[in-house]
Amino acid sequence: MKKLISLLAVAVFTFLLAGCSGGNAPTAKSDSVLAKIKKDQVLTVGTDATFKPFEYKNNGKYEGFDIDLIEAVAKELGANKVEYVDTEFKGLIPGLLAKKYDLVVSAMYITDERKQTINFSDTYFPGGLSIMIKNSNTAVKGINDLKGKKVSVQIGTKSAKYLEEKYKDIILVKVETNNDMFMELETGKVDAVVTGLPAAKTYAKAKGTVKVLPETLTEEFYGYGLRKDDAELAKAVNAALKKVKDNGTYDQIVKKWFE
Repeated sequence: MKKLISLLAVAVFTFLLAGCSGGNAPTAKSDSVLAKIKKDQVLTVGTDATFKPFEYKNNGKYEGFDIDLIEAVAKELGANKVEYVDTEFKGLIPGLLAKKYDLVVSAMYITDERKQTINFSDTYFPGGLSIMIKNSNTAVKGINDLKGKKVSVQIGTKSAKYLEEKYKDIILVKVETNNDMFMELETGKVDAVVTGLPAAKTYAKAKGTVKVLPETLTEEFYGYGLRKDDAELAKAVNAALKKVKDNGTYDQIVKKWFE
């Protein structure tokens, strides 16, 4: 009997010891995304390549401010190649959450609503919503002149959300891409476009048929979108952004695209 009791005691002790050293022991969380980027030397990003001068395709090649900047950031992360997953803007966050890419790089404004679902890097460029109209339009001088008129916006953007909440008497014409949005204005199907100021200025300068009203509607800031559980990657991206700014690369890219 004493022998049986001793055996049972040893068994119980062994079980408890295994539990303490196994299931209850803290395990290090491995941020496999950053590790994979460094191992494969490839950064995968989701982008809606229809938003010149930030991201667009030129004969199949990705170009733009966002493209140049993220490629500089990628090098600081240990990647020598950036792979792009061209995605409609409204699908960028769902694609990120589905792990189709490592982060979103697509002139995305940092908003409280988006922060409920994803995290953002530090901001890398200032923006703001602006109104674009045809040169021949002399009736629209500000947002209040658009009451009862048609305004084109891209689905899933801050422009659409802002007008839906603040100006319910404006008739929104929602389209899938920026190109569609600009074409709605050019063909006279809408009275105006509301979009990001840098892109609006670039388009107006290139086309010469439209103009951007001087007063912006909001002050916004662009950031990279990341999954909430990729904390180590977010920290590394912010450090890389800072390094690119500190070594002068950032200023060179800004000058190339906006000056």
